[in-house]
Amino acid sequence: MSPHLDIPFYRRNGFAVIRELFTPEEVKDIESHVAEYLDQFGPAATPGDFLYEDNAERSLRCAFRLHEHSEYFAALMQEPRIIELLQQIFDEADVVADGTMLINKAPYASYEFPYHQDNAYQFWSPPEAVGVTLALDESAQESGAITCLSGSHTMGVFPHQPSGVLGASRGLVDRPAADEYTEEVLNLNPGDISLHHVNTIHRTGPNRTPHQRRNLGFSYHSSLASPDKIALAQYEHDLKEFLQSET
Repeated sequence: MSPHLDIPFYRRNGFAVIRELFTPEEVKDIESHVAEYLDQFGPAATPGDFLYEDNAERSLRCAFRLHEHSEYFAALMQEPRIIELLQQIFDEADVVADGTMLINKAPYASYEFPYHQDNAYQFWSPPEAVGVTLALDESAQESGAITCLSGSHTMGVFPHQPSGVLGASRGLVDRPAADEYTEEVLNLNPGDISLHHVNTIHRTGPNRTPHQRRNLGFSYHSSLASPDKIALAQYEHDLKEFLQSET
């Protein structure tokens, strides 16, 4: 049976959660491939592909573009259950997979990804694009779960500025007033996924627990959407300079 998405809820709020899309056995298999990937590519990573914490353990913060180096993650990005969910959102348009990344919040990691919209650096027009998050660990408010502002995807892209946070290049200049949008924490268990619209304002907080919080992130767009190539090129240039200044 195909996974079901509450389309009216998603269109109203700009996000949704699907429980137990992946079984515990599948999550264990994904975890083993993540560990293998990090062992194989971490030591000789291309600059910018891996970001680490500035701590004694050099804990991993982010690993980008897993699909470019691994047939396994390239296939996982095309997982039929995820594609079927996105097809419900994009209606008649085709689903185009863009990339996959690993985001890890190490135990007691204090950094936060500030409120932002993915389309402030993806530049899709029309904004028919979705971010999908697969939880490999329990993801709750205490461990830095994704928190969305309900309905914020309907208002276009707000002004952004460089965030200064590794792994989160841009953040909102000003957060909308608290009474405009309800803040919703997307609590996930291993195997659950969340979906959020490319214009949905969201953030993640610090990890206040003794456990790591790992998510795989996938990005997709509708075949009807096109990127602003000039804006995208300028963003990638600025991001490259920022990453070089941090190494």
